[in-house]
Amino acid sequence: LDRCSPTSGETLYTYVIEAREAGLESDYEAIVELEQHHYAAEEELLARWWCPEDGTVQAANARPLCPRCGRPMRFSDLTDATRASRFLVLTLEKREIYEPRYVGYVRLDPPLPMVHRRLPDGRIQPHIRREIFPAEWYEPPFWPEKLVETVREKNPGLSSFEIWWQAQSEALALCDTEAVRLARVVVHPDYRAEGLGRLALEAAVAWIRERRIPEMRKPKQVLETVAQMARYNPFLERAGFKYIGETASGRPFLVLPLSGEAEKFLENFLRKDPLAKVHKGKLYRPAFPKVEPLAGPIRLQRVSYRYENVLDLSRMAEPVQDALLAFGVRKRAIQRVIFRNLNLTVEPKSVVALVGASGAGKSTLLRLLWAAAEGQEKILARLQSGRIEMPQNVRVAAYLPGELEPKFGRAAILEVLYELTGDVTLAIEVLNVTGIADVVLYRARFSELSTGQKERARLAYLLSLRPNLLLLDEFAAHLDSASAVRVARKVAELCREKGITLVFATHRPEVLSAMEPDRTLIVGHGGVAFSS
Repeated sequence: LDRCSPTSGETLYTYVIEAREAGLESDYEAIVELEQHHYAAEEELLARWWCPEDGTVQAANARPLCPRCGRPMRFSDLTDATRASRFLVLTLEKREIYEPRYVGYVRLDPPLPMVHRRLPDGRIQPHIRREIFPAEWYEPPFWPEKLVETVREKNPGLSSFEIWWQAQSEALALCDTEAVRLARVVVHPDYRAEGLGRLALEAAVAWIRERRIPEMRKPKQVLETVAQMARYNPFLERAGFKYIGETASGRPFLVLPLSGEAEKFLENFLRKDPLAKVHKGKLYRPAFPKVEPLAGPIRLQRVSYRYENVLDLSRMAEPVQDALLAFGVRKRAIQRVIFRNLNLTVEPKSVVALVGASGAGKSTLLRLLWAAAEGQEKILARLQSGRIEMPQNVRVAAYLPGELEPKFGRAAILEVLYELTGDVTLAIEVLNVTGIADVVLYRARFSELSTGQKERARLAYLLSLRPNLLLLDEFAAHLDSASAVRVARKVAELCREKGITLVFATHRPEVLSAMEPDRTLIVGHGGVAFSS
């Protein structure tokens, strides 16, 4: 999977992924771990484990020790899967030592026995699939619930679990449909903005066509799914799924034709069905609108700026004074020129990088731009000469560590961003762009995040303000190299797409490469050199 530059089309980096059917115990352990990040996971404990020594069974989300003998237990099954469920795992074949091996999985099941559509007036339209495809494509279904009582009557000595297991076995033997249900697509949260979900679906479709998954009998004509997360993430539609409507329980129902015949049936439905003619098979609508770009360029004209400070030893401890005096340090006024007669133009909708040694003036330049946008005269008063012209419609958001930082308070980060935007879909969009795609983190407080997660959350906060000028100091300083590249690529892509002017400072060459700035400014020695 190549991740390419949105400007040049050149490959920035490549993922080498293997997709294969789960068969090893380690595969299912990884599925359990990944499942804990899944939007739709309803079970608190996702897997059952058993002890080969004494037969003890225990539910847990990680391999437990047997409560009787103390030995590691073995994987048994997933609590919400069925005997018909088949799993495809995705592994990262070329990876750094700190990257996960398993980056996603797909679960495929037989289609649901029935799907009804909820109409806008609240009425229920039964068996909506029959309005689209031939009814025989869904017969006979996998319906173990219908067989439970029969199994119980025939086997009065079985436990409830054994009865359910036997009912599933008999239902699977009867099931012979021409459809398949996408029950799960789970991608590791660090990779959800990288296109791995779509790659997983492509691999699953190839698997279905080759092996007639899950029953391995009739060829499959259609892939269907019921997915609440389709409201907040477009990857299903990007993979070709078409939205049909809401199920009776109020969840989105989508289908993907796997044959030319199915495609014709679906096109006919979308063309003739009154509701489908309105939504045209589309559910997801991007929530992040284009901003009003800067009305003109930012201009710095003959800007000279100095740093001033008075060094006074009198209030320091006597041993400290003695040490400084030994180096010849006495009371003095320190004045250092940061910029001298700087002329600079930043065009609207451009991405501009600031590079240079620490203390060269990158943060100072960002601070001056922010002060000019906000009218902060105290900072601008240090200008020895020159002026900074800002477009009148500027809306600035800035992150300068220790100076300008978002305030999250004690609310969950998703709630904070929702309060800023008034749109939960938009809040989720910006979190995904900045690399926070784990629903567990959506409900975490800012104080509960790691240092790297906090940096991503701050960035999401700034994007939620929908500025037309974004200033970032020490961009991606607290992210590992792989994460920094992923976030940099997505942020630069979003800014270009939405019309945001971005000026950022970084020391990291991999970030600079991923951002592909329109101009790179080398700051130092009282001036700015233009690299590109």
